[in-house]
Parts: sequence; structure tokens; C-alpha cells
Amino acid sequence: AVRLWAEPLPHAKVVLHVQDDGPGFDEAMRAHLFEPFFTTHPKGTGLGLYIARELAEANDATLALAPGGPGADFILTASQQP
Repeated sequence: AVRLWAEPLPHAKVVLHVQDDGPGFDEAMRAHLFEPFFTTHPKGTGLGLYIARELAEANDATLALAPGGPGADFILTASQQP
């Protein structure tokens, strides 16, 4: 299952979480998740998370993987627009 939720932060920022209940990532994978062409799927291109982070940064936002957990919790932090 996938959960999505948002929470406001001080200084007109917002955090969007995208969390699943899958197996998560070990430390070796975590170190490379956002690198271009890194994939864990036989037919994957390894560009999805790389492009997502590049788009976030191009829009003055950040995309990160939260530490720990079961599953994965990706966190997008961005400025709130008026």
C-alpha cells in the first residue's frame, strides 16, 4: 500500500510524504538511489528517482529518502506558493 500525506512547516514550506510498506532499501542501495542509471529492476532505466530529484531541485525543492522505517518514505520539501 502507498500512503500520501502533507504537513506544513515554518517559513512557508510544506512537506509531502510518499510512503510504502515494501521491503525498503539497504544502506548500499540508499547510497545510490538518486544516481542516474542505478536500478534494482532488470528492465529499469534507473532514471526515475534521478529525474524526480532534478525536477525538485530545479523548482527550489528537495527530494530525499527518510532514514530507517520499514518500507520507503520519500520526502519532498517545497515552498508554499501564494
